[in-house]
Amino acid sequence: MKTSGTPNTSGQGFRQVRPPSRETRASSPGVSEPQIRATASQRRVVEPVLAVAPTRGYAPAHVYVRRFWIAVLGPGAVADLLRLTAAAQSGRSLKEPVHLPALLAAGLATRVHGSVMVNDTVPAVPAHLVRRMPPALRRAHAQAVPVTG
Repeated sequence: MKTSGTPNTSGQGFRQVRPPSRETRASSPGVSEPQIRATASQRRVVEPVLAVAPTRGYAPAHVYVRRFWIAVLGPGAVADLLRLTAAAQSGRSLKEPVHLPALLAAGLATRVHGSVMVNDTVPAVPAHLVRRMPPALRRAHAQAVPVTG
């Protein structure tokens, strides 16, 4: 019998050639099933509702939203916004997004009697949030959004 670290083709010996499977996985001693922490709580299910925006804006999947709103809110919040709008368009419910408080604070979502309302369009980033962007991104935003007034 070989005792070196090199596998042989018959599956016998120090190591087996095939990768581990469910039957061969190692488990923690004394633990049969993964335990859920006592402090963990299950997220509730929300019903997203799609509303027609009173102002003009961008489609949720538009490049503007992905470039500039991600810089302000972060990629997780924008991904949650996209999931909410997709669920609202298809009429299905989903677990409450982790970044919902950020979307509520930015005005991109509102709570209405246990459901979450999202607009069909996303507005331009407000000026007070544009000022938080790095200088290069502020310049790009100024070129992307014409100044009205």
